[in-house]
Amino acid sequence: MHLKIASPEHPIYTGEIRQITIPTEMGEITVLPGHQPLTSVVKAGLITITPMNMPEDKDAYTIDNGQIVLSVSKGLLLVDGENIVVTTSAASAHAQHTAEILDQMKKDMQVQLDAITVEGNMEEFEKAMINFEKITADLRLAKLGHIKK
Repeated sequence: MHLKIASPEHPIYTGEIRQITIPTEMGEITVLPGHQPLTSVVKAGLITITPMNMPEDKDAYTIDNGQIVLSVSKGLLLVDGENIVVTTSAASAHAQHTAEILDQMKKDMQVQLDAITVEGNMEEFEKAMINFEKITADLRLAKLGHIKK
């Protein structure tokens, strides 16, 4: 299967894979070769890719137990059986901060979410919640022990 993961800034990953596990709003989905066509909303979280061959530049990705792990924000998944396309508003191949910094960012974002809830602004709440979920995914990536220098 051919996989392409991209954010508005640039492609994050492109290559042939054995399988991919993706967090969606309907739950986590593992896509294998010959998967039925599907479209789904991607939920912020970690995507786990089992590549056909490890990339030459292994330092470009977080690798855990022979799998590439990426942190993504909300997006869209398209599967046609042979091709998988994931578009997302933000994706990270490495945690951009230490777990301690991300933990503090998560706490700060929780305070912000609480304040927005009191105000009752649903649009602002949804935006903040997407940021909160991405920080949570980045924190999980950081806890794998891979911090980009």
